[in-house]
Amino acid sequence: MQISLAVSMIRCGLHEPDIAKLVLSGRVEEALRVATTHSDRPAGADATQLSLLAQMIGRMLLALGREQEAQEHFHASLRLHGHVSREWVRWSSNLDQGWTFLSMDRPGRAIECFRAVVEDSDSPVDMAVESMHGAADALMALGECQRALNLVDSSVEQCTAAGLQEMKALAECHRLELLALQTARCAAELSDHALSPGFHDSMPRAPADLRRALAEHERAMQDKPLLVQRLQHLQMTLICVSEQAGAVENFGECLAWLTERRLAGLEMNARVQTAIALLARGRGHAARSSLAILGRQEPRGGNCKYSMDVQYCLSKLYLLQGQVSDAMRAYKQHVEEAVFIIKRDLAQAHRMDAHARACSTPTGGDAARLRLPLKYRGTYQFVLDHLADPDLSVRTMATKAGVTERSLQTVFRAHVGMTPAEFIRRRRMERIREELETAASHGARVNVQEVAARWGVSNRSTLAYNYRQVYTESPTQTLQGLSKHT
Repeated sequence: MQISLAVSMIRCGLHEPDIAKLVLSGRVEEALRVATTHSDRPAGADATQLSLLAQMIGRMLLALGREQEAQEHFHASLRLHGHVSREWVRWSSNLDQGWTFLSMDRPGRAIECFRAVVEDSDSPVDMAVESMHGAADALMALGECQRALNLVDSSVEQCTAAGLQEMKALAECHRLELLALQTARCAAELSDHALSPGFHDSMPRAPADLRRALAEHERAMQDKPLLVQRLQHLQMTLICVSEQAGAVENFGECLAWLTERRLAGLEMNARVQTAIALLARGRGHAARSSLAILGRQEPRGGNCKYSMDVQYCLSKLYLLQGQVSDAMRAYKQHVEEAVFIIKRDLAQAHRMDAHARACSTPTGGDAARLRLPLKYRGTYQFVLDHLADPDLSVRTMATKAGVTERSLQTVFRAHVGMTPAEFIRRRRMERIREELETAASHGARVNVQEVAARWGVSNRSTLAYNYRQVYTESPTQTLQGLSKHT
């Protein structure tokens, strides 16, 4: 996630280059102090700059492992985003939520948020690129290697077309990172990992070739120690799984670098990856040392982050010690957690379009609902559950929430990025489109007006106008398979 953090800093740091430089050098705590000082600006300061600075602060808090503070900060930042535009609220808050969910080891939720930006044709290219990198990290956590690589390839194309050379260089580093992780996880000794099949989707490059490519990019990134450290760590990983475990001491140096800078949000993921690589060569003692910080004295699974992988490591450690029953218990827990994650998160992975930024808006899900104050979340869900009701209205929503229509308008604009009426229209158009696309894919014959009526839209002109506003095509074109986005 260090490379994705760098992408975020490059995007947000255009007006705060000194802060971005501090982060890229690994001095995140110092950068946070400076950024906090800069955020205390007089009224009338540039709204976009303040919003971008707020996003930088949130990312830094996550890198430092201060997730609760980050969540509170992101919520408070909605007001700043709102001073730019309603669309900016939607894009920025989805990015904020996406990084938060990813740091909490909730890849499916993270993908949902990042997807909302990637698939919005109006989103700025640099925001879409950052979202692609976040989604790629989330996909990798689910073992969806090929989808993650496809997404980063799309990011490179977007950067090339838009002339974003610095972000393109980072995207190329990220691609090498994903390939290195895939290669490491393809080791025969790790074939019993529950998500192992996903790492064998395609044949990764030879470890020696990857190490050379990583070394070349490391030399090109000497002014960014945060990236240099990550690229070195990946090279050590490849040495460990492909040749001999002579990289153990260097692993320790890489992890110590993160520890010394208190980058707890990045360190935990790096330690789990290190332990898995070490276990591929039977280096149980070193793997245990890598994981020990997660449980202070002894590595533990349970409800901790990355629990699925931690349980896998525990099963290997127990087996090396001859504790077969403990190994079986930990492995069973590993498989159960993997199945749970697949059921919970994999659907989002399959919805992530790796090749195009479609004009459709995201479906109403938990990511958008969680941006609302607690009082209004029930109303949000109420709308999703009653889209088929032709009498559903803003007044109905306000009554459900126990507030005035004006208050409802204000809250939805600030937190969802659209008015309640727009929210209802968008969600209805999404449901109608889903039915039409399903019918088109199966060659089924359906009546467009009947489909629309099932979702509370009975007026033909209203349907045609609202549908074209969202998708820039008619419902009939979608049904006939003429959509340029399908």
